[in-house]
Amino acid sequence: MKKLKKVLIILAIVVLGLVAVIRFFGPSDVVVLTEEEEKQQQQEQIKKFQNVNIKGFKAKDLNNKEIDSDIFSKNKLTMVNIWATWCGPCIDEMPEISKLNRDLPKGTSIISICIDAGDGKEYLDIAKDVMKKSNANFTTLIPDEFLKKNLTDGIQILPTTIFVDSEGKVVGTPHFGGNTANDYSKSINDRLKLMEEK
Repeated sequence: MKKLKKVLIILAIVVLGLVAVIRFFGPSDVVVLTEEEEKQQQQEQIKKFQNVNIKGFKAKDLNNKEIDSDIFSKNKLTMVNIWATWCGPCIDEMPEISKLNRDLPKGTSIISICIDAGDGKEYLDIAKDVMKKSNANFTTLIPDEFLKKNLTDGIQILPTTIFVDSEGKVVGTPHFGGNTANDYSKSINDRLKLMEEK
């Protein structure tokens, strides 16, 4: 009987210890924005991207190949999808972006930037796996210091997708949240028209 009491006391201490550890180190409360707060956040992000120019970066892709901002000069418009390995909507939309990539209008292209792929081998492997499972064969960059400072560090909403011209200047407003191939196709065509009007 004494042995059973000791076991129960030890078990109780272990359980209480685990509860304390989980409460202290566990996930923080999820912040749910009101519709008004979400609109305000999007407006702030739109303002942030109004005068962005990402010409001048020298980054690496997921396969350690060096890529610089000259990648934009090859096309009139490039869709730049910004995502993270821990972002569910980012991963969910990747097959849609891959589908779009197979049917792009002439003079357009897609690249993506995985903001946490440079945070260690584990994240890099996840990013590669996401792209492979999505059959996404477009370039995915690991942000260099230039991209971090001028683009990714200020992003509050993921996924965020911007559209840039051959000079690396943002065209139109960004997309926030997951989208379909059709949504992105419409956005590309809208921005091509916008460029023609200038």
